[in-house]
Parts: sequence; structure tokens; C-alpha cells
Amino acid sequence: MTSRERVLAALRREPVDRVPWIEGITDNGIASAVCGERIYMDWSVAPDGFPKQDGGEMAEQQKKVNRVLGKDNINFCCFAPIFADKRPKKEDNRTIMVGDGMIRSRQDYDQIFKLPPAEDRTFVGNVRKFIEHKDEYCACACVRLGIGATILSMGMEGFSYALADDPQLILEIHQQYLEWTKRVVPVLEDVGFDVIWAFDDIAYNSGTFFRPDFYSEHILPRQQELTSTFSLPLITHSDGNMTPVLHEWVKLGQSAIHPIQPDVMDIHAVKREYGDRVAILGNIAMDHLAHSTPPEIESEVRDLIRTVGEGGGHLISSSNSLTDNMKPENVLAMSKAIKESRQ
Repeated sequence: MTSRERVLAALRREPVDRVPWIEGITDNGIASAVCGERIYMDWSVAPDGFPKQDGGEMAEQQKKVNRVLGKDNINFCCFAPIFADKRPKKEDNRTIMVGDGMIRSRQDYDQIFKLPPAEDRTFVGNVRKFIEHKDEYCACACVRLGIGATILSMGMEGFSYALADDPQLILEIHQQYLEWTKRVVPVLEDVGFDVIWAFDDIAYNSGTFFRPDFYSEHILPRQQELTSTFSLPLITHSDGNMTPVLHEWVKLGQSAIHPIQPDVMDIHAVKREYGDRVAILGNIAMDHLAHSTPPEIESEVRDLIRTVGEGGGHLISSSNSLTDNMKPENVLAMSKAIKESRQ
């Protein structure tokens, strides 16, 4: 099977030749270390909200990593801009860290909040370049369903105050992001992406950022209206403990959920409860990839594939992304164990 065929079959919970391996972001340091050459992928965005790096070059850099590791996807970030303080990470001066949200009041919202046109010709041209270079890999368009961008733009403190004082402001901002994504996804579907991957963190390790009933009454119905318009398979992502809203989250019509954070969720229990409805995407612990040994990683990967992969509907990944603090030998051990797997 090609990488594209393997991922799409697993998302349909159909038989595959081996478990697919897909990741969100692969940091440049770890990518360069495993490849033995400089790899540079610019995941940041320009002031207009669109990716800086040429789409063709972004695809080619990711394919170099895939050829070494056996990873099956390449990603293009199609996030609407967020309104927050941003500063480079001190360690590399390139990775952008998101700080305090800027939308704290209705006045801020009226003065600051403005999204670029989703049909921007430069942006569309760049995604076409990306797809022209995808080859046999599964091309994932990374978007948000609105609530993640809303929280980032308001900041956790501002969002929390608004929950009590002006929840309608939250819903208005969320709706603006939803409408933007609704306009951009048909463009992505038309140019030839294979999967839509939505990244919206809504949970701490202890549970969701807000009451489960707020999600089920106000956020989920709006997101369902949006996802019902998608023609491509959908993967949804949130870090943290999603258990309090998991039974609602899977109503979005997604093909898979990611990453089932291992220190706060039990992927085996999730597979037993929801594996007949969605594929399970996860979840080799990032901490283990940073601190364990290669034999321990190989054993963890094999055990996960054997147990969660039983009956199909499993795609493997780290419990978030491949990051620069991970040991290259551990990432290569993960690759080795996956390549040797069969289902």
C-alpha cells in the first residue's frame, strides 16, 4: 500500500499492511538529527495569517523525513490567525511561542479582530504547490474548528472571565473562526488534500477548560454544522483529559481522534468504548521518547500496535508531535518497530 492508501484505509477502519504513522509537527532539530542533514520547515505564519514557507519546499522537506522514518503524512497549516502576543522561543529564536490573548473585551474585538480573506490568491497558490509535491503521501490540511483559536486569542484568563461575564462574546468570536474555516476548507478539498486535521486544544490534564455542558450546548452544535460540510475524512485533536466530553466529541462525524494523552487517558478503554465509531490515533508518550531507551520504545510501540491495533482502526503517533527534546535514537527505534509491524 502507498502511504496515502494506508492512512485512508485505517481511517475507514479497514485492513492495512501495517499500522500507519502520522504526526502533527516534526521540529527541525529532531528532523535534522534523524536525517543526518539540515531540515527546515517553517511552521510560523506571516502577518496576514498564512504560512511563510513555499508550499513545494514545505512538502519536500517533510518527505525527506518520511523517507528516513517511514512516516506516512505531510502537513500544511491552514490556521486562521490568532490575536495574541507572540515571541520567539529563546532556545532557537525561530519557534514562535504564543503569549497573552489580545481580545479581552468587546472593544478589543471591534478594534483588533479581522481575519484575512480565506480565498487569498497567494495562499491558494501556495497550497497548490504543496499538493503538486505530495507524491504518494497522505496530505493533511491542518485547520481549527474555532474554539482553540478563540481561547488563544482571548487568553485563558480573559476567556474564563468572559465565561462568567459575557459568554456571548466567546460565541461571536468562535462563530467568526467557524465561518473562516467554512470558507477555506472547500478550497483545500478542491486542490487535492486527502484529510482535514483539526487542532483545537480544550482540556487540561485535569479535564476540560470549561464545563462539559457549555461544550455540549454551545460549542458542539456549531462545530457539527461546520464539519457536516466537509467531504474529506476528519481527524480531531485535543491535548489533555478529554474524558468528560468524549461522548460528545465523537459526534462531530470525525474519522479519528488524537492523541489520547497517555498520562491522563487510557487508550485501551477509549478503543473499547469508541473503536467501532472512530479510528484511534496515538499515543507513544512524548516523555518516553525524550527519556527512555531504544529497546523500551520498541517494546512500547509493539505492545501498542498489538493491543490497540487489534481489529484495525489504529494509526500510531507520538502523544502530540516529534519535538527537539526527543532522543534521535528513540525516534528511530519507534520507526524500526513500526516498519516491522504487520496487521
